[in-house]
Amino acid sequence: MEIPYLSLMILVPLVGTIVSFLLPRESTKAKWVCLIAALISLVISFIVTFAYVWSWPMGLQLDPSGSFAAYEKADWIPTLGMSYVLGVDGLSLPLIVLTHLLVALGIVFSWKETDRPKEFFGLLLLMDLSITGVFMSLDLFLFFIFWELVLIPMYFLIGIWGGPNKHYAAIKFLIYTHVGSVIMLLGIFALYFWAGPALAVGNTFNLVELANAAKLDPTYLGMAFQAPVFVAFFFGFGVKMPMVPFHTWLPDAHVEAPTAGSVVLAGLLLKMGGYGLFRLGLTMFPLAAREMWWLLATFGVVSMVYAAFVCLAQTDLKRLIAYSSISHMGFVLLGASSTLTIGIAGGIFQMFNHGLITAVLFMLAGVAKRSCHTRDISKLTGLVQKMPLFSFILMVSFFASLGLPGLNGFVSEFMVFAGSYESFGRYLIIPLLAIIITGAYYIWTMHKMVFGDFNTALGKIRDLTREEALPLFILLAFIIFFGLYPAPVIGLIEPYAAGLSSLLGGLG
Repeated sequence: MEIPYLSLMILVPLVGTIVSFLLPRESTKAKWVCLIAALISLVISFIVTFAYVWSWPMGLQLDPSGSFAAYEKADWIPTLGMSYVLGVDGLSLPLIVLTHLLVALGIVFSWKETDRPKEFFGLLLLMDLSITGVFMSLDLFLFFIFWELVLIPMYFLIGIWGGPNKHYAAIKFLIYTHVGSVIMLLGIFALYFWAGPALAVGNTFNLVELANAAKLDPTYLGMAFQAPVFVAFFFGFGVKMPMVPFHTWLPDAHVEAPTAGSVVLAGLLLKMGGYGLFRLGLTMFPLAAREMWWLLATFGVVSMVYAAFVCLAQTDLKRLIAYSSISHMGFVLLGASSTLTIGIAGGIFQMFNHGLITAVLFMLAGVAKRSCHTRDISKLTGLVQKMPLFSFILMVSFFASLGLPGLNGFVSEFMVFAGSYESFGRYLIIPLLAIIITGAYYIWTMHKMVFGDFNTALGKIRDLTREEALPLFILLAFIIFFGLYPAPVIGLIEPYAAGLSSLLGGLG
């Protein structure tokens, strides 16, 4: 019997969101409803992953072409070429598991939220639903619906539960990301009206049909068509990642967002841009991607180096982590530009690893604000004397983010540089500069916060509570595990990366 696992990963959070919103305002059950829904979705994602990796007969609906680990399709609006198509493979599975994991842990971390809790937890679960939908949708129209749906809960999370400048940050987030989406929509229409007929599949939004046909004729319509449409998609995805110079919305959004909102924003929402680049940009426009690798590399390197330099000047812990995220997402662009299996796999693995690391960092920034009532690095000194658990996790997460061997950040960054060497050669020293600067600002921050003299002006401060410690230690365990044994995730990613590399390399 075939079981619609993929649809359930959308339906369960949807039901949980609706139930949460319908509960009485004074009810304390919303967090339980949302946590249970997120955990059920997480379990389903594990079932799909294990069934795919170990070939378990778990009722998966398989893709007839064999490209996807699980696949579901139903007619929607056939006269317009729209269909309900969901699928997961080595690109999407790690990100889907990450989505459910971070949302569940974000709910636990925010367990004591008292300001309109049913709406707060319901919006977090709505983020789970919409981001998962983006990672599973194989119909371009359905993909765009979920892509835009993500903006709504994040806008309200920032605008209602954010800091003093929350309204400005929420509006800026909405405008920047929506403009990028509109440019991307032009690319979707180009695929529908011109690419489909040129590939002999007709006017369709079905990404599987378009991608399979594009593999047979990767030079379809030539550079005159592929180059401008590729740039349109690249712009839409680049704003979401975000790449310099379209990045200014991110630090403001992070600084004002509640901690769980920052975790979802950096850990998941930014990954939508990288996912879209691999799923649509490189796959649908292989000729343009092959010829315009320098565009990806340039924006990637500029983002890596510029944002790293900006981190040196930050005094707010959360803003430092935000700019660090911009720098680390540059690795994704650099890996994509390599067109080699190891580089592409490294870029995808970087998205997964960065999601784990940045979730820990933003949770720690939230703990600092709750306990010490400030995020000013110059005031957060000598914390190891009063907050030993906090300081230990801070040090490990900093080391993971700067790429220390033995932790997960090193593996993906090494893969990206290894894949990029063939294209950059000796000029690889330029993006390597970002590694040096990253080490500088993290070591300086760690020395200040952990090993300096304790600032008695902070008063009586506390270490981690149970609600804070549980998600932090779970994430820390994954950071160490995948640093020592990355094979499970790389094994998922590698077949997709090899296929994409073969497509791009076949044009050389």
